Amino acid sequence: MKNQADWLKDPRVNDIDPAKLQFLQKLVFEMQKLSDKEKLPFLMALASGSRKKNISFSEAEVSTIIEVLRDYSSAEDLSKMNRVLSMFKPG
Repeated sequence: MKNQADWLKDPRVNDIDPAKLQFLQKLVFEMQKLSDKEKLPFLMALASGSRKKNISFSEAEVSTIIEVLRDYSSAEDLSKMNRVLSMFKPG
């Protein structure tokens, strides 16, 4: 990612709750710093926190966020993102 916080300033995400964007920022960038052993406990804690705060994303929000992240990603990050997203495509 070119500058990890720049995507948060993109006007396309202005209508998305800032708490949701901060959740994603934490998920994506703090998780990169963790060892494989630390990732599962981190994800479990983050998931629990998101449920307590009622953080969920609409399909439109997800599409917008993916579009914005793609624009701010390096070629390597884009490749990783596409691999992950392909796992969630139906059929």
